[in-house]
Amino acid sequence: MACLALGCPAGAAHAAGSLLLLDSPPVATTWSGGLSVRGWPRAPGSARQRDGLQPAFDYESPNGVFLATDAGLGWNLAPVLLNGDAAKDWQFGARIWPQAGRPRQESPPGVDSLDTRVVGEAFANVQALPVLLLQSGLSYGTGRHHDGAQLEIGATSGIPLGPDLLAVTVAATYANAAHLRGNFGVRPGEARNGNLQEWHPGSGWQDWSVALSGEHKFSADWSVNGQWVHARLIDQAAKSPLTRSRNQPSFIFSLWHQF
Repeated sequence: MACLALGCPAGAAHAAGSLLLLDSPPVATTWSGGLSVRGWPRAPGSARQRDGLQPAFDYESPNGVFLATDAGLGWNLAPVLLNGDAAKDWQFGARIWPQAGRPRQESPPGVDSLDTRVVGEAFANVQALPVLLLQSGLSYGTGRHHDGAQLEIGATSGIPLGPDLLAVTVAATYANAAHLRGNFGVRPGEARNGNLQEWHPGSGWQDWSVALSGEHKFSADWSVNGQWVHARLIDQAAKSPLTRSRNQPSFIFSLWHQF
C-alpha cells in the first residue's frame, strides 16, 4: 500500500477496484510468496459471492516493475523518470490483469455469458498531502467486445494502529457505454429469450466504494495483510435487469513470506 507520511511497513501491491496501492520501489529486488483467502461477486451485479484459497506471489524491482497475483503485471515509471522525493511522491505507469466476467452458470436464461478478459490500465497516484494520497486508474479492454473503458478516482488516508497503519480509500467509477452494456446491458435477442426488459445504458457513473487495507509484520520475513472493499452500484448499473444486488463486496487476506 502507498506509504503515507504516517508511516507504514513494506508489503505487496494491492488493487482496490482498479486503483493501485503501491510501496515505494525496494532498494533491491524482492520476492514474496504465500496464500490468499479471497471473495468476490460471482458476476457484475450478483448477490452471491465466490470464495477461494489461492497461492499468492509478489515480485517488485527497484526500477518499478511489479508482478503480483492481486495487482497483475505492471511498471511504475516514477523511479525511472523522477529523482529524489518526487520519485516517492508520484506513482504512474501501466499494468495488465485478468478481470472476471459473467460465467454461464451465473447468466440468466437467454443471456450470453461474459468471458474473463485481460484489461490494460494507465494509473497515476500522487502524495498530495502528508496523509492524503490521490489516485486514478483509466482501464480499457472491458465489455463484451473488449472496447469498454472505465475511470476510477479515489483518495486514501491512514489511521495508525500501534506500529501498523489502516489505510482507508474512498473511490468512484465512471464507465463508457461499451463497458456498461457489456456488463449490465440486455440486448433485444437476450430480452426475448430470457423474458427480460431490454437495457441499453449509456456512459455514466457505475459505483462508489470504500476500502480498508492493512498489514502487520510478524518478523523481517513473515507478514499478513488484507483488504476489504465495499462497492455499491449506482445509476444505470443499479437499475439493470441483471443486477440482483447493488452491494458488491470483495475481500482478500494473505499470509506472506519474503525470500
